[in-house]
Parts: sequence; structure tokens; C-alpha cells
Amino acid sequence: MKFILGLIAVLMLSACATVPVYSPPLGADEEIRSLMTKYDAASVGVGIIRDGELVWTGYYGEQSPGVPVGPATMFNTASVNKAITTETALRLASKGVIDLDEPISAYYIHPDLKDDPRHNLLTPRILLTHQAGFKNWPYSYDDGKLAFIDEPGNGAYNYAGIGFRIFAKFLEAKLEKPFPEIVREQVFDPIGMTHSTNSHDIAKTLEGIVLPVDETGAFLTDHEFETDYWSAADDLFVSVEDYAAFLIATMNNDAVNDAMSYERVRVQTSMAENEIWECAVDGVDPCPAPYGHGIGWFIFGYEDGIVVHHGGNDASEGAIGYFEPATKNGGVIFVNSPKGVQLWPEIADIVDPDQEIQDVFHDLIRKFFPEEN
Repeated sequence: MKFILGLIAVLMLSACATVPVYSPPLGADEEIRSLMTKYDAASVGVGIIRDGELVWTGYYGEQSPGVPVGPATMFNTASVNKAITTETALRLASKGVIDLDEPISAYYIHPDLKDDPRHNLLTPRILLTHQAGFKNWPYSYDDGKLAFIDEPGNGAYNYAGIGFRIFAKFLEAKLEKPFPEIVREQVFDPIGMTHSTNSHDIAKTLEGIVLPVDETGAFLTDHEFETDYWSAADDLFVSVEDYAAFLIATMNNDAVNDAMSYERVRVQTSMAENEIWECAVDGVDPCPAPYGHGIGWFIFGYEDGIVVHHGGNDASEGAIGYFEPATKNGGVIFVNSPKGVQLWPEIADIVDPDQEIQDVFHDLIRKFFPEEN
């Protein structure tokens, strides 16, 4: 009898050990589907990480007409790609292949900057912390040509995708291989990210890519990918599970040494007084502190520690991936919607209500979409 009772106790403990550490709130599926209708979303994928493990995923809607979203679905996650480029840089710096503070001009000079000697000041660190002194892209300028609007490295925060493009061109020249190949060797293959690409040429050969939608949420069935195009700053096609694996590898500092992991989470460019990103005291309580950029990642600080994250927003995309180094908790929310930047924070409120980063984004939404609030 004692043996039987002991066996039952062991079995009960084993059963308890396998109980998921996370369950979505009651009614979460219905709430998410209701929000999809509100924001004209065709596709949503969600993943929750607890204690360094992906413990729950949720898939909603279709990736294309008649094809449901699932674990293999690859979302276009826009600027979430910057986090992939960042970890490529930190892995290479950990191996001594590059130095975050080396001048890039020995290998690459953007043609629009060749007559401005300030191009000699550009380094990987300056480019990846948004201190290069650029507007976002050359098309952001009236004449369509890239130019400095601030002194490189002076601490001013100017979010610029072109800085990541310039960094990638530097890597191509220094390592003498295409940037997508570098990323695959350094990040995708070691982590096992088999449903991920930053290349349009690869994306268009794969099944499972979400079709973008128009302003009403209808699929653009005649959409065609650009030929011979890759990006270091946007257009990352990735599944929820692949990106969750990437976040877990990042928070575990896989292939990144202590010095580089510190550079990732050390705020090097403050956003506290930035005219776009400043935290409105009457809108967010508390405002994050610190509040800015490490190498490549946004860093928001709270009473219990920092949250490391990067989001993406484009015509048909809204995405976020985040993690807490101290707890190894995190999340992934990908949406295919013309109002994706408005939708993902509301999904976060449902699936991860104790996470605070969405408060800042709710505030930004109130600021930039006042007519909808």
C-alpha cells in the first residue's frame, strides 16, 4: 500500500510539473477575433515565453484566402528585422570579426555622403544606436538624397533605417559575402530558424508567407515581391515560433559574450526628450526609466527591471517582440492589418496584461491617432 501511495504521489508531482506555466485569459480568443474585426486584420500570430520557454501560441485568421494562419506562417514584421541585424552584429563582434567602434568608411561609403567628411565618423555603434544623424530613409528628404541632420555620435536620437542598411553594406564589403548569407550563417542556422528570411528573392519561393492587405483588410492577391531585394532594417519574414526561438537565444546570450550582451542592454541613446518618442507624463504612469536604445534594441526600464524589445509597423504590418532579461519572460505579437500599430498593444493587454511596454504605445497612438480615441 505504501508503495502504491508513493507511486501515486510521484505521478501527481510529475503531472504538476508538466502543467503549463501560462494559460490565456478566459475569452481571449473571442476578444482577439473581435479586435481583428475592429482593425480590419486578416492574420494574427501570438507567442508567450515564460522562464525562457515558448509556452503558448495562438493563431487567428488567414495567411491568404482560404489558408489559415498556423505555426509555419511567416509574417512580414517590418522593422523587427533590425533586431536580427543587431544580433548578427553582436555575434560577429563577440568573435572579433568586427569592432563596434571601427570606422566603416574603410569598407563602405554611401554615395550621397562621399563629399561630406563626416562619413568618416560613422561606426557600427553609431549606426545601430540611431546616432548617425540621418532621417529615416533617403526618400524622407525633399531631394531624395541622404544627408546629415545632426553630427554623428552626438547623442541625438534620430531613428533611421538607412543606418542599418549602411551597416549591412559595410558587412558585405568586409566579409565579402551577401548580407542575407551572413545573417543565415550567424543567426538563422545556429538557432534553427527554418521559417525566416530577410530576402524577397527567398520569400517569393516559399510557401506560408502572409499576403499583405489593403486599407480595408482585403488581401492584395496580385502582390508581387521585389526582385533582387534584401533588407537589414525592414521586411523580415518570420514565423512566431522562429522569432520566439530567436528571443530565447538572445536572452540566453547564445554566441554573444558578456561585453556584447552588456552593450545590448546599456542605454546609449536616450529617447526621453525626443519630440516623437517622449513619454507624456499625463499619458503613461510610470514613464520607463531608462528609456532609450542600446545596440539595436529599445530598452524600457521599470521597477522590476528592464524590458528589451523591438517593434515594426508598415502599411500592412504591425509586430512586436520583447523579453525581460531578469525573468526570461517575453512575447511575440504579429499582425497583418492596415492598423497593425494600433492592434498589437490591445492584443498585448489581453495575453500579457502585466507587461507594461504597451502603455507607451497606447500613449503614442493617442498622440498620432487622436480622432480614433
